[in-house]
Amino acid sequence: MKNKKVFFTTKWITYTAVLVALVIATSFIPPLYIPGLTGGIYWCDGIIFIAAFLLDPVAALTVGGIGTLFYDLVFGNAVMAPVSLIIHGLQGAAVSILLNCVFHGKNRKHESVWAGIASVAGALVVIGGYFLYYWLIAPLTFPDRNYGIAYAAVRIPRNIIQEIVGVAVAMVICYATTFKKQLAAANLLPDFRNEALEKKQEQTEFN
Repeated sequence: MKNKKVFFTTKWITYTAVLVALVIATSFIPPLYIPGLTGGIYWCDGIIFIAAFLLDPVAALTVGGIGTLFYDLVFGNAVMAPVSLIIHGLQGAAVSILLNCVFHGKNRKHESVWAGIASVAGALVVIGGYFLYYWLIAPLTFPDRNYGIAYAAVRIPRNIIQEIVGVAVAMVICYATTFKKQLAAANLLPDFRNEALEKKQEQTEFN
């Protein structure tokens, strides 16, 4: 079988750019504030999980990293932009690597289960990443603020809820509806995750 170009095709660039734009667009949606939680619940994680479900790790890394970088810049939080770039980039990459590489070839009838398991890893990247940032790095960057391990711990419930919301949104869109299947059937997904193409290739190899 010939090696096919996967990255930086027109389709790949289009999907990646659209999802980056959607991450940025969520900065205009007011966050959800829940009494008792430190900080609001933001909506960008849902788009990052969708990117990880649909696209390869490089695209998911780009959507998570570049999307939230500009998200913070638009939101007026430039100080956090590099932190978001790293943490959310790794979030998208981790989920896509697990779902599309490690779990690749598992029973596709249960792909939503594998997606859910992969999402746990992505959520842990975010929760752990921000915990380490506010515990170890933020106190050095902002010595006049009350950052440290106590503040980092207080933020954990808020981050858990944000990740649950993000995963739920992505799972509903990609798996509770026929959205992803319709994209694949119409050959509209990039080749890396084109299930219709993979099925055709498997049949050809079998014959």
